[in-house]
Amino acid sequence: MFNIVTSRDHLAELEADFADFLTEPGSARRARHCAVTAYHLHEWVWGDWLKDDQSTREALGIGNKKGDFVAWIERVCVWFLMIQELANGVKHPRKMSFEARRVCLLPSARELPNAGFEDSHWDGPMPFITDGTEVLLIDYGPEAGEHRWMLAGQLLYVVVQFWREFFARYAPPVPPQGSTVIAAAS
Repeated sequence: MFNIVTSRDHLAELEADFADFLTEPGSARRARHCAVTAYHLHEWVWGDWLKDDQSTREALGIGNKKGDFVAWIERVCVWFLMIQELANGVKHPRKMSFEARRVCLLPSARELPNAGFEDSHWDGPMPFITDGTEVLLIDYGPEAGEHRWMLAGQLLYVVVQFWREFFARYAPPVPPQGSTVIAAAS
């Protein structure tokens, strides 16, 4: 579609979406674009080359179904399920297993006791973690204990990094610029 026709093009779109998000880490719109692109990249990889690349599928230890590939991603990138949940939440209103919110800490509040926490939050203190710039925060709930909160940027980063490493390790080589593949005559 338009100039995105291969999985590498889709990876480049993910890189651009992530770079855009980093310029405005409090932007739900930019985070959503990045999450949707990161999630759907598996479909582009499968359709572009992996479904026909038996040697790479064998290296991954997967069969010849896209579901096998998704299950492999979920095993090696535990954060992929959260990206899937965000991507689906963008398209369909549904309750997610975590809450996503925008937070900040005003610079003038840094010297106050307990600065960085809102004690009035209904289920306990909620961290406000920046110096006036809004950021997106994922709240896994009190049952997550000390791992309750994660910056959305951290989640996006680990999934973008997964895809970078996946392409570096498994994707077919990029043809040299200007080269043309000529099919042999039968």
